[in-house]
Amino acid sequence: SVTASSAGAAPTFTPDPNAALAGDAMAALGQSTPATPEAIRAGLVARGLPEHVADGFVMNFKDESGLDPGINEIAPIVPGSRGGFGLYQLTGPRRRAYEAYVAERGLPVDSVDAQLDFLMMEMQGPESRAAQAILSTKDAGQAGAAIVNEFLRPLPEYAAKRAARYTGGQGYTGGGMSDAGAP
Repeated sequence: SVTASSAGAAPTFTPDPNAALAGDAMAALGQSTPATPEAIRAGLVARGLPEHVADGFVMNFKDESGLDPGINEIAPIVPGSRGGFGLYQLTGPRRRAYEAYVAERGLPVDSVDAQLDFLMMEMQGPESRAAQAILSTKDAGQAGAAIVNEFLRPLPEYAAKRAARYTGGQGYTGGGMSDAGAP
């Protein structure tokens, strides 16, 4: 479940303890979450996200990376950058923060679990404003549109097309962040 202590407060997530046990068992066996839509969705729900928000993230991950946790952007559009990496194409400072995160923990950079854990850390910290917008949605399409506009923030023309597709052509009517389009 998801809670926020007051308006404007960072959301907190309560993982499903049964799902956490399953994840721990998989880790003990030396296995990690596979990069399938079902497994990624289950991993996000286990970390405390509502099902419709998990579905919105899976839609975006398909568009961002084709669900490949080790993919690196082939031709970066941000001059001088190494491009986006992973499920949600972390770029620039976010990519460097993720790489430091996995290095500190001794995790493989292409780990689905590490990327989902980092996503949750971002939503409770530097992306808490985006998380509030995402969590205020009522269905997967709205969540997908909020994720692309508030959390991922690709160039506006890409975001608008994806948001319209996710919402059945209705577009996105959320708050919009001032740094939309920032890498």
